[in-house]
Parts: sequence; C-alpha cells; structure tokens
Amino acid sequence: MTEPPRKRSRVACTLCQSRKRKCSGDQPCATCAQFGSDCHYDLQSRRKRDARLFQLQSAPADPSTSLNGAHPQPTEPKISPEETAARLSSLDANSGAAFARRLGLKVDPTNAPKMHLFAWNVGARHPLPPSMPPPSSSTPKAVPIVDSISQDEMHSLVTIFFDKVDPCYGFIDRDHLLRQVTRRWLPSTSDSALPYSPYDAILSGVAAFGYLFSRRQACATELQLAETARLILDQTMLSDTTPSVDIVTAWVLRVSYLRLTASPNAAWMASCSLMHIIEATGLHLELPSDHAINQLPEPCDPETRRRLFGMARHLNVWISFELARSRVVLHGATSLPPTPRIPNTAEIFTLLPMSESLDPNTKTTDSPDLESTLRNVLDHLHVLPQLILVQCNLMLCIYRRLRALNCIISGDLLDRVLALSRKGLQAAREMVASNCPWHQIANVPFQVVCTSLAIDNRAALGMLGDAMRTLREVAAAYDTEVMREAYSTAYLLILLHQRRKEEDTKALMDVLKVNSGGSVPRVEKEQEEASTSTEPHHSLADYPGFSWLSDLLIDIPSLGNFDMERFMYTDAWPEGV
Repeated sequence: MTEPPRKRSRVACTLCQSRKRKCSGDQPCATCAQFGSDCHYDLQSRRKRDARLFQLQSAPADPSTSLNGAHPQPTEPKISPEETAARLSSLDANSGAAFARRLGLKVDPTNAPKMHLFAWNVGARHPLPPSMPPPSSSTPKAVPIVDSISQDEMHSLVTIFFDKVDPCYGFIDRDHLLRQVTRRWLPSTSDSALPYSPYDAILSGVAAFGYLFSRRQACATELQLAETARLILDQTMLSDTTPSVDIVTAWVLRVSYLRLTASPNAAWMASCSLMHIIEATGLHLELPSDHAINQLPEPCDPETRRRLFGMARHLNVWISFELARSRVVLHGATSLPPTPRIPNTAEIFTLLPMSESLDPNTKTTDSPDLESTLRNVLDHLHVLPQLILVQCNLMLCIYRRLRALNCIISGDLLDRVLALSRKGLQAAREMVASNCPWHQIANVPFQVVCTSLAIDNRAALGMLGDAMRTLREVAAAYDTEVMREAYSTAYLLILLHQRRKEEDTKALMDVLKVNSGGSVPRVEKEQEEASTSTEPHHSLADYPGFSWLSDLLIDIPSLGNFDMERFMYTDAWPEGV
C-alpha cells in the first residue's frame, strides 16, 4: 500500500522562507513555535482559498443569464487575494480570543489555551431556583408585567436603570417611560386589564436590567421578565406590520441584556436581527421619504431615531469584532450622530466612528491610520467608569491590530496605552464595588493581562499584579464558571511566561558560566599583584576587552549599584547552574 502524499502548506512565514524550510502554515507555525520566534506571514504573497470566494462574488455577470438580455450591470472591482488575506487577518486581530490564543502559542504551544472567548461577560445568570415550579409542557406565554411586580417595585427598578445603565446606554426618555408606568398600573378597568401591551417588552426589559444591576444572582422574577420581553418580541417578528419604535427600543434592551448575560452566539445573532429590524423601519435614515418602503407606522423624534440606530450599531460592531465575524452594514445610512445630552460631554456614540474604522472592509487599516486612530481614542477624556471601560476596550483592540501588522509603537504612545489600561482596571473595580456587571469588567482585566505579557517590558509586567487583582475581585463577586475559567486562564498565561523567562535566564547563565573560566587565572594573578603593589587600583576600562562594561553601567542606570568587577571575576556560581 502506498502512503498518501504528505500535505504541504501553500503559505510559508517569512522566517521559514528565509531559511528555506517547510512551513506548517499554522499561526505560529511549528518552526517559530519551537524557537519562540515571532511568526509573521507576508500578506503581499499570501494566497488563501477564501480569496476565490471574494473573486467569484465580484466577478462580472454573464450577459446571457440576465433577465432582459441587456448589458450587464457594473460590478464592484475585484478583491485581490492580498486584500482578502488582510481582511481575514484583521478579523482575527479584532478578536481578543485570537490574541490570547496566539500569545499562548508563542510562549508554549503545548500548554497554550484553546481558541475561546475568555471573559466574554461575568457569566450567565443562575437558572430558576428549585422553588420555582417547572414550566408546563404547553407553549410558554408572556406574563403581564402587572402580575410580576408592583408599581412601587417598578419605580425602584427604573431608578436603578437610569442611575447605572442609562449614563452609558442612553436611548430611552425617562419622562415618557414613567408616564407609561403610571398608565400600565391604572385600575383593572383600563390598560392593565390587557394580557400585555407591546410596551410591556420595554418595561420588562428595563425591570430585568434593574434586577441585574442590583443583585449578584438572578431571581425568578428577573428571569421571568426577560422571558416575557423575548416572547413579545418573537411574536412581533411574525407580524406583517412594520415594527414600531417601541419594538425597536425593546430589541435594543434585549440585545444589551444578552451581551451581559448570555452566550456569545446568542448575543451576536440577536444583534444582527436588531440591525435588520433597524433597516426595516428606516431608522438608519435621517430624513426618510414618505414614499419609502421602510417606514415607521408612527412619527419618531429625530434624537430618538439617532440614539436607537447608534446603539444598534455599537452592539453589532463590537459583538462581531470580538467573535471575529462580519457585522451588518446598512448601506445608504444617513443618520447623524446623536446630540450629547450634556454639552461638551463625550458619550459612547463619540467612539462609534473610530470603532467602525477597524472594520476589515474599510481602507483605513494601515499602520499610520491605526496609530492615528489610537491617538484619537487616547485623547478622549471620559469620567464615568462605564465609558472608561468602553474606551479602554477600544484602545486594546487597536493595539492588537497594530501588533498584528508588526508596527513598532513609540515609547510615549505605549506609555499612554499602559496609563489608560491602569485607568480601566480602576474603573472595573469601581463597577464591581457598585454592583454594575458590565461585560467589560471581565473583558478589560483579562485583555490587560494578555497585552502586558505581549508588551513584555518592566512597566507592562509591573501592571500584571493590578490586572490579576482586578480579575480576582470580579471572580469573587460573580462566582460563575466563566469568571473562574478567565482567572485560571490568565494565571496559566502568566505561568507559561514566567517559565519561559526562567529558561531564557538559565540559557544566559550557562553562557556566562562557560565563558567565565578563561579570565580566572589572569584575574587571580592581577589580584595578587595588586595586593603587593602601591599603584592605584585599575578599573574595568583599563583591561583590554572590558571597556564596554563601563559604558554599560552608564547606559543602564539600574546597574549603578551592581558590582560588575566582582561578578566578572568570580567563580562562585549558584548551585545547580
């Protein structure tokens, strides 16, 4: 029996190309992983099978297949394989999961953590307690909110929502919401007699957020409210009528809640559905036409329109980036940025254009453009801890992109990156203390650990203790499998890094040990002569071949108190070296 032909990679990294070695095509490849080298593929010479898909999608149509036999419509220019490879690389670079995976592979390919979205959020809310009756086998139904909580409880939960959630996710008018609460809890002869109203989806969503931001663990009422909102929204998806502004608002609430409590896949699919609903209602258009197909059934305040579209974009962009998946882009969108509620005060919407510039399909993904975007992000001044975390998350993503391009960042810019990272860690601890389980309180500390290990200088490694302390506080406050996994993985990455450092130190010590013996006889003779001589003591610069050590002491201030002469002339090496 003949052996099957051995598979060869059609892609070789730059190191394997220069050494003319066979490359496995992995990231990092087997050779770079073995020697601990930085594995880099030249995008100008890469060819991936995915490039064929892009070429087929942009290929000119066959005139014979057109419906009317007319000339084919103009098509977009073909996307080259180089651009395809760059886009795929950018998708991975946007993802914190891919970054953590590459970091582990570079240090220890055998024990590196698998590809996984660590610290996606603080973890799923606990399931229904045992005291809760099991659901019936019949189709679940939405429970009227007036049967779930009292009006006083609703007012309390609304207060929590606007104190903790609204400053970051501002898209609901408080006065209008409170009027709806009063109307919903009127005597049973009016609206409260209804099984539920479409606005119940908003009230249920707001109340669920109130529980989420006031209790470490979920209660049965929170889960019931979230389920009621879901059932109402699912029912509206089956309707032939265009969704109302209230339904869109409830969808934004649901996607936001899923981002903080559910799995990555559930949050991503919901965010994509939200973008399609935005398109169906025409909320992405600043001045929708009266004759447009996409038309809301009722008038909408322009500021409300902008904020709902801005929130939908923000959620879909970042969930897609973190999963290394494509986002939904609504072509022809003309919506303007929302007006800040407080003049000259930055909101989350101010960071949206910079976030979207990281899309692999944009043209502004080169090193100079990314470095300029990074400086713009760092120039923003945010006071609220929630927004500091959003800003820090965006900054870390841009830094990952620059590292993927092998860009050398200047020292002052790197110092600013570390400064904002420390600020983000402090913000995360404040959020934990105030029971605000934003997903960034888990994600930012974990990514700071990964980024610090990747930077690998004194200042970055000195921040590891602060990052791990923050991650430990989050895990202690929200004792979930997700947080235990994130903390253990961060610990593993630091352990692998430390072992690699020990191996490097031992290699250097071995070199010094082997090469120190040649100078011992001469040193002993010179020391004997110095003990009987009245001539002044010589410095290292007086010995041929060692003048560079004096310059080293000057160039490295931290060696100022180090006895270099005694070190070079001693044969007392540590045991076991």
